[in-house]
Amino acid sequence: MSKKANRILVGTDFSTAAKAAASRAARLAHAGGDKLELVHVVSPRDLPVYRGPGWEANRRQVLAEARGRLRAIASSTEGKFHTPVTAHLAVGRAHAELAARADATGARLVVVGPHGERALRDVFIGSTAQRLQRLLRVPLLIARSRSARDYGRILVAIDLTASSATAAHAAASLFPDAALHFLYVIPGLPEGRLSLGGASADAMRAYRKHALVEAGRELDDFIGRNDLESRRASSVIKQGYVPGCIKDTAMELGASLVAFGAKGKWRLEANVLGSVSEPFLSGGGPDILLAKAIRTRSSGRSPDRLRQGHTEARISNK
Repeated sequence: MSKKANRILVGTDFSTAAKAAASRAARLAHAGGDKLELVHVVSPRDLPVYRGPGWEANRRQVLAEARGRLRAIASSTEGKFHTPVTAHLAVGRAHAELAARADATGARLVVVGPHGERALRDVFIGSTAQRLQRLLRVPLLIARSRSARDYGRILVAIDLTASSATAAHAAASLFPDAALHFLYVIPGLPEGRLSLGGASADAMRAYRKHALVEAGRELDDFIGRNDLESRRASSVIKQGYVPGCIKDTAMELGASLVAFGAKGKWRLEANVLGSVSEPFLSGGGPDILLAKAIRTRSSGRSPDRLRQGHTEARISNK
């Protein structure tokens, strides 16, 4: 993170959830000595265009009302959290305007909340947060929890790609006082096929143990190669269904934030935020940090199909 990148952007649609996201962003800005900018994007669909006499005045009125609400929130936030707050109003597509503004201001982080009062899964699947993540060159924080507590424990989901290393470094840089817990999930054991093939229970246990040990070595090597050892509080290896393992581990650790590397082997957009999003994202839960390596190389391999259920092995615990 560049020292010049001293601005945090937070997108708001004036909903209760967005106000909670602005509060989270303000606390982070105050703690890091950053400037905070509130951004509201008016959709062209909400603006009168060529609809009879007076459409220009109506258009100006819509923008003036939005600007007034935005400035009022900025002023209230600045007074409450004692941190500089500016306001920016744009017209266009929310994800494109937020990403463009982040580039223009050199922001180091963009914060959003669930859109309106809809369930989180309605936001993620093919909507603003997912499209925004694809355009951003900086981490995206989705503040889905309304808790005011600091991020004391952060779960970093590792898939051994450059993007998951970027996510780990982003979490370490943005939240220097937090304990980082690394989770690596490997595919579940194909017990049905092994059983049909005549494998004994002892053989399957030995296979499972070997897979967990090898995964632990891979994770340790990954942490070492990416200079993350000094920030490691613990490492957890689990075997099974990725979203379920992440959700369970976050609950076990009491993690207030889960960090993902976007566009990794798990294909975050298609899996965690798509067809299997409901098991992890439904209901309440920790906030989510998404980060990606700007230049990634695809391995060309499809991820193995993950099975329900999981076993685990804790490799270290400092």
